[in-house]
Amino acid sequence: MISEKITTLLSSFSRVELNRFRRYIQSPYLNDQPDALPLFDILCRQMKKGENPEPIRKVAVWEQLYPGRPFNSAHLRRLTSDLTQLAMRFIAAESERDEPLNEAIRIQKSLGKPEYAKHLAGIERQIAKYSEENPQLSPGSLLIQFQSKDISFGRNSRGSGSSGYISSLTAADFALDCFYIVQKMRYFVAWLQYKGSRATEEQITLMEGFRRTAAGPRFDNVPLIRLFCLVSDCFSEPGNERHFTELLEQLDQSTPEVAPENLREFYQMAQNYCALKINQGRTDYYLVYFNLQKKITDLRLLLEDDILPETLFKNMITIGLNVGEFEWTENFINEYYPYLPVSIRENARTFNLANLYFHQKKYGQVIELLRNVEYSDLVYALGSKLILLKTYCESGEQMALDSLTDSFRVYVRRNRDMSKGLKKEYLNFLNFLSRIPNARLTGTLQELHRKVSESQHVISKKWLLEIISGGMR
Repeated sequence: MISEKITTLLSSFSRVELNRFRRYIQSPYLNDQPDALPLFDILCRQMKKGENPEPIRKVAVWEQLYPGRPFNSAHLRRLTSDLTQLAMRFIAAESERDEPLNEAIRIQKSLGKPEYAKHLAGIERQIAKYSEENPQLSPGSLLIQFQSKDISFGRNSRGSGSSGYISSLTAADFALDCFYIVQKMRYFVAWLQYKGSRATEEQITLMEGFRRTAAGPRFDNVPLIRLFCLVSDCFSEPGNERHFTELLEQLDQSTPEVAPENLREFYQMAQNYCALKINQGRTDYYLVYFNLQKKITDLRLLLEDDILPETLFKNMITIGLNVGEFEWTENFINEYYPYLPVSIRENARTFNLANLYFHQKKYGQVIELLRNVEYSDLVYALGSKLILLKTYCESGEQMALDSLTDSFRVYVRRNRDMSKGLKKEYLNFLNFLSRIPNARLTGTLQELHRKVSESQHVISKKWLLEIISGGMR
């Protein structure tokens, strides 16, 4: 079979990327292997047939490449390897198109000879102009600024008496400090958040005086440093909520100065702080979390390459429902579900709409959405059956509830993808739920409530206790 490396790469390309890659291969400067293009065309034809790229046979490819010539596995393997290397270089070249400064920095570094002085001055003006027109900072842009300043210093350092020597030296030094502090604080903050939720013996520390230096007046005009300092304060001293208030204020002020991908990162860290507080029982932070979600949405920061991660989609809806923002949540579902990965898009939309309708007590719409839906994804399958069970219970559909309880119990017991712990949680829930009608008749609801309260392994425990308490009134 043809190497999976090349078929995997080519199958990941869009139609536009395949056309661009074909032109890339055609360049004799970039590709000195003329047979790479026919091989590429053969593989593309196979993929257009809708065939799985993996079973493409080497002999069949050889016969199309070299009709009448004896099969040479080593030659075809080298040719396939050459095409793979071309594809990876093409991916790197395409990514450079999105980072115009990277190419300018490489040109700047290459124009060090005295005879290139005029050209060098021109490219440095371009770099300066681009930085002025794109002031939003990111760790990547700070690195590029340092690289550019360092190249200028290297050129001026050939003669320490040159007029630009000391200014290029101090500029390079400041750019290096900015990049290093931001990157170091980024790692430190990531570690603080990790150890807040997981046990670890690994440590990331700051050098003595580092935090004080980073917060000093020298970096007052570098918003990334200010923000990372505040985030580190939030997670180093989570009990001091003044740090969090300052972080939110600084985020508002710094929005125009920070690159969107990093602004998104800071807002997510702020949400992580809210989640920490919520887990400590501070339910007032649900509303703070939700307002941060609205801010992220209003700033158009949700999408990454026009894709919305499924976990983020679900979290946004969960928090919206917790604070009772039903209209906002429904608008969010309808507006953003098309940006979910295709494989789970409809599942996510149906499940989350049903969850919304359940919270709104629109039980008829929940049943209409979920009654005849079969999910291939385990998480959605379990979640939808759970919502449907709760709906039947809340709406008094006892026969439908009993039927679904029985079929759901069989589903859980037979499912091989569920862990033992998860099965136990669901089976306990079904057992307790099915005992409620008899407990009402026998007057033993209080005893059932006690058993559920003491159980450590039951899904939707809070809802179950509320239903039992309702029957006790």
